[in-house]
Amino acid sequence: MADAFEVSLDYLVWASEKQINKEMLNRIEEVDKLKPEEKKMVFTFLDAFITKTKLQALL
Repeated sequence: MADAFEVSLDYLVWASEKQINKEMLNRIEEVDKLKPEEKKMVFTFLDAFITKTKLQALL
């Protein structure tokens, strides 16, 4: 999973200490099963949405 999200194992362990609901975990596991090019599309969409949300919060 760390490879799928391009993060360290330490980061995942720390993040797992946070309260993450099962629905989110299920989605992460499903994304992890995708082909690399499909994962890239998912991450591109997420990055764009997160950026949009952060920019809107600044306005």
